[in-house]
Amino acid sequence: MGELSVLDTSDNIAEVIKGVSREELLAFIGQGSGDDTPKTGLSRININYDTDDDEGNSLKKGCWKIYHDGEYVYADKVTFRPLMRRYEWSVYDQETNSFACRSTQEKSLEFQFPDTKGGNKCGRLSKSEEQEYGDDHPLTLASKLAVCNQVFYAVVSMDGKTGSGKSVKIDNLPVMAYFKKSSFRPASDAINKIPKSMGMYEQVFELTTQRHKSGSVTFFTPIFTPVSTVKSGNEDLELIGKFAETINASNNRIMEQHKEALKAKASEQEIDLAAEFN
Repeated sequence: MGELSVLDTSDNIAEVIKGVSREELLAFIGQGSGDDTPKTGLSRININYDTDDDEGNSLKKGCWKIYHDGEYVYADKVTFRPLMRRYEWSVYDQETNSFACRSTQEKSLEFQFPDTKGGNKCGRLSKSEEQEYGDDHPLTLASKLAVCNQVFYAVVSMDGKTGSGKSVKIDNLPVMAYFKKSSFRPASDAINKIPKSMGMYEQVFELTTQRHKSGSVTFFTPIFTPVSTVKSGNEDLELIGKFAETINASNNRIMEQHKEALKAKASEQEIDLAAEFN
């Protein structure tokens, strides 16, 4: 698997990727087994939970939405072809509507996941560590806030409508998709069921949603239905290369913040130590 480090760091990934083996390509796009793991301007596709838009138009909860050409487009079903998968840990601050902490995106859950707070996995502890600290310990409470995301880089097609009812056709639009919590398992199962002889980029899914109710809470999970397969070509390799460049740029920003956070922690420790002797 020596080419993987080259793929992760190369400035010309689209060219390098054409020369790797099938196994290396599957590992690179996040479809590998993980056993051999080394020790933004994209549109987002989401499940809609809004009941209306800024103009007061009524919206259907549980459909899919994509921000495209300056407006949201909605549809009950979309075709979804994943080209790459990564994992990422995050903590989301509902008050500020932004990430309080994010980790790097990695091919396997076996990675360390350096984060913007100078730690790993945004403070997520193992189950044994949480049990050792106890349910009420601050570290355990902080750990439970950290969420693991499956991040897909894909192409999507849909016949949708805007909030005002205007019909919009989207064809093979490059997108990002985050699947976490109750959506994590359906996404993982969909990839695991792809035949080993296929790359995920050859499988086209139809995405719909399923409604669930738990007490007063209603939520939706994705349904991945395989509908067709496609023959992959150089266009896919070029797009995988562009996705990889986006991931690398994001990871570089995360690592810069990680290093700055470590420096800040070191400075605080030096100040505390100096105070003890003064």
